[in-house]
Amino acid sequence: MVTRQQSDENPDKDESGARREQRGIQSMEVGGRFLQYLAAAGEPVTLAELSARSGIPANQVFTYMVSLLRTGLVKRDPVTGRFEPGPLSLRLGLHALRMVPEVRNAMRPAVDLATRVEQSVLLATWGDRGPSVLQSIEPAVSLHAGVHVGTVMSLAHSTTGRVFAAYKKDPKVEELLKADLGSQTPEGEHLTRAQFDAIRADIRKRGLARGEGLPIPGVNSISAPVFDGNGDIVLVLTLFGVAGNFDVALRGPLCTSLLETTRLLTERNAGPTVQPV
Repeated sequence: MVTRQQSDENPDKDESGARREQRGIQSMEVGGRFLQYLAAAGEPVTLAELSARSGIPANQVFTYMVSLLRTGLVKRDPVTGRFEPGPLSLRLGLHALRMVPEVRNAMRPAVDLATRVEQSVLLATWGDRGPSVLQSIEPAVSLHAGVHVGTVMSLAHSTTGRVFAAYKKDPKVEELLKADLGSQTPEGEHLTRAQFDAIRADIRKRGLARGEGLPIPGVNSISAPVFDGNGDIVLVLTLFGVAGNFDVALRGPLCTSLLETTRLLTERNAGPTVQPV
């Protein structure tokens, strides 16, 4: 028998011991639904679209949007009036991604790598819009490369993106790649699909991507994948630095050090191997 005292000690259960539904704040739950709509849309949406999707009158939707704007969970384009996830939503999303065990376990080794080779390191994972930077480690003078936490890297025109394009099993890769291949490289050229397929094949062969003048002119970079226990890519580590002081040679110290780190992380993610008796 469950006593009254036991029920008080277990607020999730009633006096019979059955689990009961906890009370919440309905307005927050409705606001959460609007955030889900914004995230699923993949592009800024209008007040009318939010109203139609939720079945809630536009004037009521607007009051929710005002509160979400004030918190930073939503932002609104001052020209078009459309709504999209705000800076606080971005911070929460990036924090959630950092809490993925494979990502969290890579933080310290990435700092050690940057210190050892005296070059900058990026950690990127796959987000809703493509390769997203989770951490930027710059032990030396900042390069001002325009890359920071939250930056979405180009699939076609960055070594980080190219590694994801080579290994990521997601239909969205091809969708994003079509648009990216239509844009110019930092040198003002256009990559054809055949050229990019050759780049992907080389990445799979060598286990890394190398770029001179990528992601911007004057900056070189090397990127390599980290896989989880199922063999799926979960993270890309990228070394980058000033072209004149950054050797992209395949057997050079930078490529060697990067591969040592990413392979070690992949082995850790796979877990201990069981030796036959």
